[in-house]
Amino acid sequence: MGIFSKPFLYALCVCGFLAISLIGTGLKISSLAAANEILKDSNKELTKKADELTTDKATLKANLTNCDATLALQNEAIKTAAVKIDNTPPKEIERIKKIFVKDKSCEAELKAYKELFK
Repeated sequence: MGIFSKPFLYALCVCGFLAISLIGTGLKISSLAAANEILKDSNKELTKKADELTTDKATLKANLTNCDATLALQNEAIKTAAVKIDNTPPKEIERIKKIFVKDKSCEAELKAYKELFK
């Protein structure tokens, strides 16, 4: 038979299969390591973005508080500057309403005009 006997060929096949399995496992491990590095980089980016968003949120909250305070001051200024209107007619108008002209004679009209200018 020679050096390629059946047990030798079986042993050679088993060694070849183990070698291929180990090479495949090594490739899987190296690809997993590369994927792990990608995930670490992605995680760092996401952490950085989360920190930026937290900072932005705090800034926006401070701006909103400032705007609310300014709005409250403006509302107070508007209330202070509001004009209060008194719709009651002055006494002069009430006095004019009480003047009556008795008739169309000159004396009656003259007397009415004199009452206006008192």
